[in-house]
Amino acid sequence: MNPARFFSGAEANMRVAVRGVVQGFQPADTGWLLELNANPGHFTAEVTKSALPDPAALVDAEVSVTGVAVTRVNTRGEITMPRVYSSQADELVVEAPATAPFAAPLVPLDRLLPFHPESRGPHRLRVIGTVTYALPGKFLYLQEGTSTVRVEAHFAERFQAGDRVEAAGFVDMARYVGTLVEAQVRKVGTAKVPAAVAVNPEEIIALNQTAMIAGKLAQPHDFDGHLVHFHAELLAVQSAPDAKQPWRRLTLRRGEMVLGAILHEGATEVLDALRPGSELEVTGIVQLEYTPLAAPRLSLMPTGLDIVLRDAADVRVVHAPPWWTAGRLLGMMAVVGVALGAAVVWAWQLRRQVRRKTQELAIEMRARRDAAVEFQATLRERNRLAANLHDTLLQTLSGIGFQIGASEAEALLPGRDGKPLTHLAVTRRILDHAVKELRSSVWALRSLPLQGGGLPDALRSMVERAGAGHPVQIELHAAGELLQVSDFVAGNLVLAAQEALHNAIKHASPKQIFIEIGPAGKPHWIRLVVRDDGAGFILAQAAGVPQGHFGLVGMRERIERLDGTVHIESAPGKGTTVQLEVPLRAYDETVA
Repeated sequence: MNPARFFSGAEANMRVAVRGVVQGFQPADTGWLLELNANPGHFTAEVTKSALPDPAALVDAEVSVTGVAVTRVNTRGEITMPRVYSSQADELVVEAPATAPFAAPLVPLDRLLPFHPESRGPHRLRVIGTVTYALPGKFLYLQEGTSTVRVEAHFAERFQAGDRVEAAGFVDMARYVGTLVEAQVRKVGTAKVPAAVAVNPEEIIALNQTAMIAGKLAQPHDFDGHLVHFHAELLAVQSAPDAKQPWRRLTLRRGEMVLGAILHEGATEVLDALRPGSELEVTGIVQLEYTPLAAPRLSLMPTGLDIVLRDAADVRVVHAPPWWTAGRLLGMMAVVGVALGAAVVWAWQLRRQVRRKTQELAIEMRARRDAAVEFQATLRERNRLAANLHDTLLQTLSGIGFQIGASEAEALLPGRDGKPLTHLAVTRRILDHAVKELRSSVWALRSLPLQGGGLPDALRSMVERAGAGHPVQIELHAAGELLQVSDFVAGNLVLAAQEALHNAIKHASPKQIFIEIGPAGKPHWIRLVVRDDGAGFILAQAAGVPQGHFGLVGMRERIERLDGTVHIESAPGKGTTVQLEVPLRAYDETVA
């Protein structure tokens, strides 16, 4: 392998032999994908399972891999990490076996990758320190004196702050600060938890920038990985995009600097309840952020930092924000403005509704008075006509009948052979029929007013007269308190019931008719039902005004004038039921 050509992609698709130290592995489609450090330069090699039954035993070993070189590019066409594909078991050769993880050289935490005339190579290094924070399966921070290091490892054990831990891993500078990755960790004892240092984020950035410009080490140290505490103002609380994750990020402001405080796990209720504008005391682990610069001697410059919170207790409210914030004041003014506008619109709408309702009420009152006046006028005219018919035509016809009777008696005198005159007998029968019909008409006209007897009495009188001379049994049932029904309502109900009864007797030939009067299902309403067992009819085919029949139409108009309802049920051979329902309203009793 020519390193320059291999890492530039010039040997792509060519068979090469490469060397490096295995620093990690993961499953691949055909076997295992090894991560190797060629010192310098990183690449990956995909080998078969037959060539590597136990990849964990190969970590930190020096190997050579023979295979086909492949260079991948990103969407910009830039060369990324090269890869070697090996398909034969004998193409993977162990040049130097791996040492046990905890047999690696032990170094101080602040000497992971110091300047030295001779390179140590890409092998494991081992450190020991006290845990200040650990996130299971992800990373932990170790501190020894004023030196700290971040250790990234896939561990299941839950370490506590104060545990003494030994870690063996590979040095990684991806964060521009020495970090151990792919590490093996184990607990070796316990110690006192290092105390949090009171220092402001601006001071940490300032001392590191001063040291970079001067080309010296930060004094007393860079604070990366250290446990610190300080005061800051809360700007916002951000949740993880996935609601199942307990991750929270607090956006803080300290002076002119904005930074973040991150909680990776644990209860979040306390943080979610924080209000923007609160002054907080924050305790946590410092994570420095570096930015590469192009100026000479200033290749890296610390420009920001984040704080890793150990749990929600690392955040304490020093001062709650005032309730009257600018945003709330504007919001309250907006609410008041909207409320005033709504009140004005509501008042305008209310005035329109009151005006409309007043007009509707006036129209209804006029209509009711007109209906009452019409009813009383019609009643007086019917009574006057009934009296005239009784006192004139009926009396005259009765007199004629008497005279004809006398003539018949005279005709029976001796000399007439005992036989009445034939034409006089016929006249007598015709006249009797006319008198009977005229008496029925007079009774129908004089069926109103109620004259203080109440609705049930008026209905009984109507039933007795309507059923006289007909082979039908009529039953009347009255229920509830019916004395408070006004004459106007009661009179119209009697006339409507009379029409329904007359129709049943005349057209249905029933054997029984039932009349029921009583309260309706709705408060302050009355129901009258006329039910017969007669022939019945089809409602859609019932004769109406075009055929000269006004009974059903008149009944509906009379009840609807009272704002009531008419419901008729009938079918051939199943009788007919007429149900009338009207409200018990008070009408002007002074209408004469």
